Amino acid sequence: MPKKTREFDWILTAIGDSLTVGVGAPLLGKGYVGRYVSFTEELFNKQILVNNFAITGLTSKEILNSLRDKKVIRSIRKSKMILITAGGNDLIQAGIKYLLTFEENPLYEALNNCKKNINKIFKFIFKIKRNSKEPFLVRICSLYNPYSNFQPAVKWVNLFNKYIKTFEKFPCVKVGDLYDAFKGREKELVSFDTVHPNKKGYQVIAVVLYELGFSELE
Repeated sequence: MPKKTREFDWILTAIGDSLTVGVGAPLLGKGYVGRYVSFTEELFNKQILVNNFAITGLTSKEILNSLRDKKVIRSIRKSKMILITAGGNDLIQAGIKYLLTFEENPLYEALNNCKKNINKIFKFIFKIKRNSKEPFLVRICSLYNPYSNFQPAVKWVNLFNKYIKTFEKFPCVKVGDLYDAFKGREKELVSFDTVHPNKKGYQVIAVVLYELGFSELE
């Protein structure tokens, strides 16, 4: 007999960078996406299909470009939930340039480009969903700061986060505040590479997003 295909109630689309991939989590463990899905399936008693299109190292521009893939568009159109991480690699790449010269121009440029790209990401998503008759939600994470003792990092992470927070102006969008969740707990929540979350860190991210609730779906 042919194997019965598992039926799913909802679809979740995840897009972004290494955080959404789950880099830093144990090899056979879950990143924040898998944990968030487990929480949500239990709460609603639903089976959720996860389409994770995130790729390690992507900048906001590259994430925007990835949305043009037909598989991504089809998944977003059918999704009940959309999870996003973006901006971290923009800041990291600009920060490397800053450390070579201590000139802030690359950081200002990265921030401005990130603003434009993330805005386009949201506009693209809502264009795809404009005819959707089913309620859906979108969650995006703010940036945490693994280098909290380095004042330039504090300044620029907060500037990026100030802008990310503005996306709550869009319907169905809420921002997960990773900055405060990780602040003072970096050694506990960041992996040995000093950049990505560890197992505990991904659990914290999943909880932060879960605690934003699901009012959009009610």
